[in-house]
Amino acid sequence: MKQALILAAGRGARLDRPNTPKPLVEVGGQPMIVRLINQLKQQNVERIHIAVGYESKRIMHALSSYFGYETGLAFHKVEDWQKGSARSILAARKWIPGNFILAMADHVFDDSLIAEITNAAPGANEVLAMVDNRPIPPQIFKTALKVRQTEWGSIEDVGVSLTDATGIDAGLFAASNVLFDVLSTLTRHGRKGELMDGLRVLARTESLCARLISDANWFDVDTPADVIRAEMHLRKIKREHSVRPVARDPQVPMSAGMDYRLKTDHCTQMIVQNGLVESPEKYNIIPRQSASSPVFLFTDETVSTLYGQAFAARLREQGYDIHSIVLPDGEESKTISNYVYLVERVLSRGVDERSVFISLGGGVVCNVCGFVASTIYRGLSLIHIPTTLMAQGDAAISHKQAINGHFGKNMVGAYYPPDKVIIDINVLKTLYKRQIQDGFAEIVKHALGQDPSLAEYLLSYGDDICSLPFLDYVIQRNIALKCELVREDPRELNDAMVLQYGHTAGHPLEHLSGYALYHGEAVAMGMMVAVRVARHLGACDDRLVHLHMELLQKFGLPTEIPREIEVSDFIDALRFNKRHLMEGSQMVLLQDIGRLWKVDGNTAIPVCENVIRKAFLETQNSQCSLEFWSRSDSRTDAFHHTAAQWNAVGS
Repeated sequence: MKQALILAAGRGARLDRPNTPKPLVEVGGQPMIVRLINQLKQQNVERIHIAVGYESKRIMHALSSYFGYETGLAFHKVEDWQKGSARSILAARKWIPGNFILAMADHVFDDSLIAEITNAAPGANEVLAMVDNRPIPPQIFKTALKVRQTEWGSIEDVGVSLTDATGIDAGLFAASNVLFDVLSTLTRHGRKGELMDGLRVLARTESLCARLISDANWFDVDTPADVIRAEMHLRKIKREHSVRPVARDPQVPMSAGMDYRLKTDHCTQMIVQNGLVESPEKYNIIPRQSASSPVFLFTDETVSTLYGQAFAARLREQGYDIHSIVLPDGEESKTISNYVYLVERVLSRGVDERSVFISLGGGVVCNVCGFVASTIYRGLSLIHIPTTLMAQGDAAISHKQAINGHFGKNMVGAYYPPDKVIIDINVLKTLYKRQIQDGFAEIVKHALGQDPSLAEYLLSYGDDICSLPFLDYVIQRNIALKCELVREDPRELNDAMVLQYGHTAGHPLEHLSGYALYHGEAVAMGMMVAVRVARHLGACDDRLVHLHMELLQKFGLPTEIPREIEVSDFIDALRFNKRHLMEGSQMVLLQDIGRLWKVDGNTAIPVCENVIRKAFLETQNSQCSLEFWSRSDSRTDAFHHTAAQWNAVGS
């Protein structure tokens, strides 16, 4: 067939995509209707008619931008589109002589289905419907247009509420002009009419036949989850078709497998002990079997002066062979070149299989020490003693040890569990307010992603956020939440992916700021990007966006991206995120407080570039500048959020 009619007139309110008509929702990197038009053109369909109604100007403008003013496209504006889909079909009647393809603009079809329907040949008074009689998920079957077939293949009835259905309509037809005749009769005298009504008439006159779908896929995109299912499918096709399959000779047997499974009962001991850093000699930090082995104490310049020197001296007084390694403050210590230097330094001092590596510092020190410990002799004993709120709530309580690469944060690393994590709340007394605020980003992340009651508590808290009893309480709640996830999902492949919430966008922002942004500050901005992505995809409502902003601002965290970070650089940097695949970005998103958005059990949600770009630009503020963070040292006692305040800081 050489002509087609695409129905793009309805509203599609259930998809709930803000400011985007349903046919223009992107799947596979392009609007659904654009993909469908391209598929029809690939099958040499010469004339494509498009019935438009709701947001008609926007759809016509978008398609004109994609295809120019090609003679092969014809728009038919349906003024009374709200009176049913029959009106949309009849709008193109006098321009379509003979047989034609009828397709829905809000469906995604495999190429093979479009090829099959294009080559179909309905009789003079016949309509062929693509029908799927395979097992259908209940959530799809419930609202689908169902069909009941006879044993010889024709369709005898259709309807949403059929109780004895044998399949469902896929939204793709090969039709003769009899469809126009039937729908014209149904809508006579201004009556409403749907395509379903016309199909029912055709079924009862034995003029509706089924073409069964065998192994191809299609998606009726009605809900946000449907968009994700279609996106996952298209990415899977792209991934699997990137290489030619190997044809194995069935006569040549595969070699016998020698599979094995690693079993580990490793347990990380979590210890909350105030005063331990000041008096380590009172506690058995280092195991007795390591008493004579070299012990390496990693710290940074600031912590060394505050605690590290005295900490090492007291352990030496006990007789331990302590080697202190003092890192420069900040992310510059997490380079590959510095890692190589540190490994050589450790090896040159002497190390044995019972040596212990202790990190005493913030997240950078934990990460560097952890990665060195994980790689020397393929892994030696590791103890984390975090000294910042950020590290006590996040970096130390993890199997992830990593350093930065030239292209981004935490690009080289290993999953390697520490033997002990020791939390001493007293060390937080020496932190500046900006560091306390920074650490709350991870606590807020856990509250939003896991624990509505913690979010409610944080929102209601009205006293000093630097109060040690308050910090003690929220840290212990945070530890319990994180341990629950790490225990069950240490590699963050399922529910523990909530730990990455805000980090997909946060890591590129931190890197592109030249690390003028602290980790938590960047993650806070990343959470704002993530919740706006979820809103654009229809996973959540505006209430969740506002709640993010309220909670982050309450604890002095930024909710706007500085103007110096270019959206194009940000999009490029996303490619170096762990969850990025060659087919596109994936993100961890929330449906509500404490509810990860899962689609068919998947927590890594594919997101197209344009949606991420929109969310970034909505989060960026032209009045917000990196100069504020660059000029701020750790002693900053206050934080600013609004454009007016940013201007005041810059003046």
